[in-house]
Amino acid sequence: MKRMYEADGAELAELLAKVKERGVTVTLDMAKPDPDSPAGRADWHGILQRVLPYVDYFFPSFEEILYMLDRAEYERLLAAYPHDDIIRYAAPELLARLSGSMLAMGAAAVMIKLGEHGVYVRCSADRNRWLRAGKCTPPQLEGWLGRELLAPVFRVEAVGTTGAGDCTIAGFLAGIVKGLTLEATVTAAVAVGASSVEQSDATSGIPGWEQIQARLAQGWERRQVKLRLDGWANDETNGLFYGPHDKGRV
Repeated sequence: MKRMYEADGAELAELLAKVKERGVTVTLDMAKPDPDSPAGRADWHGILQRVLPYVDYFFPSFEEILYMLDRAEYERLLAAYPHDDIIRYAAPELLARLSGSMLAMGAAAVMIKLGEHGVYVRCSADRNRWLRAGKCTPPQLEGWLGRELLAPVFRVEAVGTTGAGDCTIAGFLAGIVKGLTLEATVTAAVAVGASSVEQSDATSGIPGWEQIQARLAQGWERRQVKLRLDGWANDETNGLFYGPHDKGRV
């Protein structure tokens, strides 16, 4: 892993460039480094700037990407709310700024994991960028261009949160492999993530895809959003929130 962040991510960028040459769709998850470690002192802004042109779907958590792209704001929130979950203070303007930076660096789509608050998704409006996304380019591409939305989590009795973020990503990946709409894909993401926390381990709470879809069809209730979403529109038919940067639903 060390070689992936050394020299401003040169080796990781070289690896992903070779993968993209083969037409493969690339996804990337992150982990927040220890601030006192060599990884924590790396220039993550520079690394991501070098790597994200080869990443189609990028899946950082709020804390990870805030640490990497705006260390000053990360430390300010920690100091201001030392005994609280700083994700609660993920203002829409901050999410838009972070996601806008990642899209400008070259990612096609960004999903910021917000823990119990759901997921925030922002997609590039650049059609040419999407056409480089490999075999998992959405078949209904018009419905992905220039989108911004937030998917709240589903109501469950939580037993353990181990691996919930990874399972949320798995639900998103299943959606893009199946060629679903953006709305159905982000809904699948939080549905799989919610299922995972119903057991103490990472995956035993997750049923098959058909069972997930059946539970959704039965009107699985979402949790109320606690984030401030001024200026956002809520679609009561699907439970999703649409941001001011959303280019419209297709």
